[in-house]
Amino acid sequence: MARADATLKQYRRRQAVWNLLESRYMIHLVLFVAVFFIIAPLAWQLITSLKTQQGVLALTYLPLDPSLDAYRRALFDRGFWRAVVNSIVIASVSTIVVMGLGTPAGYVFSRFRFPFDNAVFVFVLFTRLFPPIGLVTPYYEIMATFGLLNTRLGIIIANVYLWLPLVIYIMRNFFITIPQALDEAARVDGCTKIQAFRHVVFPVVLPGFAAGTILTFLYSWREFLFAFTVSTDLTSWTIPVATFLFVGDAGIDWGAMAAAAVISVIPSALVVIFFQRYIVVGLSGGIKGWDIVTSTAWTTEYRQQD
Repeated sequence: MARADATLKQYRRRQAVWNLLESRYMIHLVLFVAVFFIIAPLAWQLITSLKTQQGVLALTYLPLDPSLDAYRRALFDRGFWRAVVNSIVIASVSTIVVMGLGTPAGYVFSRFRFPFDNAVFVFVLFTRLFPPIGLVTPYYEIMATFGLLNTRLGIIIANVYLWLPLVIYIMRNFFITIPQALDEAARVDGCTKIQAFRHVVFPVVLPGFAAGTILTFLYSWREFLFAFTVSTDLTSWTIPVATFLFVGDAGIDWGAMAAAAVISVIPSALVVIFFQRYIVVGLSGGIKGWDIVTSTAWTTEYRQQD
């Protein structure tokens, strides 16, 4: 009897611990800690960017004399604005090319059968398994041969190579979740394969397309290795490479570097905010929860266009 009571007490203690861990207070605490570790560095960078050169070295958390001088030094004195323009152009063009090639490629791999189709798909993914550091030397030699050193096009080519296999994989998985009956119904109503893709299938995978667009832009925005390999000055330096501008022989301009970090976050944050209506559904891995009515409204829209 005593042994049974001891076992019961032990069970109740364990249950009390689990009830505490699963309570909403503990969940809120964990979320608060996670958000704090994400937001704190960004907030610290913002606060530092508002300090003067002397204020950065002062033992104070908040700027005593807030100033935007760090942004002036970063953007104009060091020419960081050119790196911002380079990053926007390179990331945008890379995203357009990757999504323009990866979306139809994913559709083909999900819908059509051809000789060695699985082998081709595995080969596409296998090309991305090589460590990027192992490709730096041949990449540099190829860019030098074609005269693409220190050019935006050279970096765009590297981004397309890096992220095209990922987008093909993502889009193929989204297309697979769509019943082929939608394609067949469109063909019965007189659509060509291209029209069926444009008016029926693509609107349904729009969340996946948005997710692929976001990932490609963000990855291209932060890419460092290949951009550093072929860039020599602000003609093609991107933001991650141009950070070296603030490291001098005598010291580091922490205020200007913090200002550059804040500036570099703004475009990527705007991209996420712009696609926020799709990103939850898109990154959750499918079309669940997406209004399937949009995929059936193609008939009325298509006939109205005629």
